[in-house]
Amino acid sequence: MKKLIFYTNSNIALTKKVANKSGLQIGKADIKKFADGEISVLIKEKVKNKEIYVLASSFPPADNLLELLILIHTLKVNGAKKIKLIIPYFGYAKADHIAPPGSTLAAKLMVKLIEQTGVDEIIAIDLHSLLVEKFFKKSLIHLSAIPILADYFKKKRIKNLAIASPDFGGIKRASEFAKILKINQIITIKKYRPAFDQVKVQQILGEVRGKNIIIIDDMIQSGKTIIKAAQALKKKGAKDIYVAVSHLVFSGPSIPLLIKNESIKQVVFTDSILPKSKLPLKFKKLTITNLISSIIK
Repeated sequence: MKKLIFYTNSNIALTKKVANKSGLQIGKADIKKFADGEISVLIKEKVKNKEIYVLASSFPPADNLLELLILIHTLKVNGAKKIKLIIPYFGYAKADHIAPPGSTLAAKLMVKLIEQTGVDEIIAIDLHSLLVEKFFKKSLIHLSAIPILADYFKKKRIKNLAIASPDFGGIKRASEFAKILKINQIITIKKYRPAFDQVKVQQILGEVRGKNIIIIDDMIQSGKTIIKAAQALKKKGAKDIYVAVSHLVFSGPSIPLLIKNESIKQVVFTDSILPKSKLPLKFKKLTITNLISSIIK
């Protein structure tokens, strides 16, 4: 008998691709809302003593997180033997430390909420930081889409190429990306935040002039950090600028800003989060289906 995979409404299309690739059977469940907005989960087949997979992300709005929590809890109370949660994108990950004083440690809270459901194992894709990874107490398999992104650019054969990290926290990620592409030079962008959701570039470390540059990061949310970084690189004499991220979070005006910005030639991302509408050719979507399926198999 095939193992079952259930899903929330956060990424139905990816679940279907993963199920098809890995030979899982999609579990029957209704996730609906009552008239007052409360989420209802009804499992419509026997899960007692079975090993279950759940694919669900926890990004805003809160419904995504609540669907995840209630679905796993429902499977557990209905007798599921083992539950493995696949999180393509872990929301609230940027709140991984208390800075400035008085701010929240929401990433740790979200991990605690998820683990309290009774989940046995967690498979996550490109968590924001090592701090977030350390919050998990249950078994964690931390996968990375960096090889997928790097392989795409390897096939493009871009000449005179350099890799850039938009901040010091992303240097390790940029180094891994550069190693796959066999590139020695890594450009680091020093930035600071004068206010919430505002970014200013202070300094660029590394040779930029005449280079084609790939800015590698884990996510784009508002788009402001990436755009500021690209503009600063252009002023320093960079040629074509590409952006590669695991998670493109479709929030606020991020997509219109990226479309209009002339400093960025192309944005490459994965289907950890699905676009809300069709994107122009400036955007290239890659799939993490094989990455997830390889772990399941």
